[in-house]
Amino acid sequence: MISFSWIIAGLLALLALAFFLLWRRAANATGESEWATTQAKRETHEAKLATQRRAEQLDALLVGAADPIVILSHELKILHLNPAAQALFGPQAGPGQTLIYATRSAEVEELVAHVFSGGADHDRQVTVNGQPYRARVALAGAEGEFGAIFILQDLSELQRLGRARRDFVANISHELRTPITSIRLLAETLRNGAAGASLSPARADARPDGALGAASDPSARADLLEKISIETETLAQLSQELLDLAQMESGQTLLRLIPIPARKLIETAAARLDEHRARKRQTFKLESEDSLGVLADPEVVGRALVNLIHNAIKFTPEGGQIEVRAVPEGDEVHVTVHDSGPGILPDDLPRIFERFYRADRARASGGTGLGLAIAKHVVEAHGGRIWAESQGLPGRGATFHFTLPRAG
Repeated sequence: MISFSWIIAGLLALLALAFFLLWRRAANATGESEWATTQAKRETHEAKLATQRRAEQLDALLVGAADPIVILSHELKILHLNPAAQALFGPQAGPGQTLIYATRSAEVEELVAHVFSGGADHDRQVTVNGQPYRARVALAGAEGEFGAIFILQDLSELQRLGRARRDFVANISHELRTPITSIRLLAETLRNGAAGASLSPARADARPDGALGAASDPSARADLLEKISIETETLAQLSQELLDLAQMESGQTLLRLIPIPARKLIETAAARLDEHRARKRQTFKLESEDSLGVLADPEVVGRALVNLIHNAIKFTPEGGQIEVRAVPEGDEVHVTVHDSGPGILPDDLPRIFERFYRADRARASGGTGLGLAIAKHVVEAHGGRIWAESQGLPGRGATFHFTLPRAG
């Protein structure tokens, strides 16, 4: 017969086993809970790092972008903007601000609201701070971290280039029309053979000087042929200057730099224009030391000198004098070309080296309007500077300055 003590011992053993099993279960549950907590913390940390990395990548992309970029929420509030956008909109723009408050542009807000409402027009021109911009909006989707990306592209330079192209075409058309019209009328006069009376009064008024009765007079006919030759040279000069300017602006002109006396360069260029000076009975004065040399491409610099001296001849009155000087200044040679014409107004001085730019009407007679632009490209290609000075007073003329590297 089992004693009572054994029964008690068995019950105690069972009770101990039960407590042990409960403790193990509780310990396992605690371990699983701690592991789950640790795993959750790890996943949260990794998600935070991933979000931080995406933010850093986004910041790098935005900072490197030249165009203003704004990231918007679904409520049309700014979440982020790059430095270009901050500079455009000013200090009032920042995260948390509404789009209309930051941009001060109803056009911008209307475009973004239009896109958010399902509109198909995601790209249009808007005005911000008085300047034209191309605005583009890209949606991120309803479940995205942000609502849309808003990008602006400055159109000011494109519009300026468009105006320059239109002005270029208009100027070329004008420059071609004058010599072509003259050649046509002169040729018509020769073809009709002294038919001054047979031409209508309107056409007679349009005839160049000396055309009346020209074809029947050998000397007058020779004069007409000379005029045609001059107009043809004008067309050839225009085409050559357009080609020269295109090559220089595209960087296709190769310079062959050699040491050469400045006096020789100037005398060679001036000699090409002796006939033009003789027609106006002008004198030419040159001051330069024989030993003063420049490092230059003689042909290319000669082209610039011809343009500047021709410009001086054109605006110097009959019987006047053109003065050219070359003096040393440190590592450079300073060349000046002076005329005694009507001068240039101070407001026009900064623009006279632009293509086709014409200053006051007194200095806008004849020429292609490209000579000074070519001279500017030539001098700058040699590492020099070019500028003009004038008081804008009749008889005081204008002085053109440029520098070239000094040889030796």
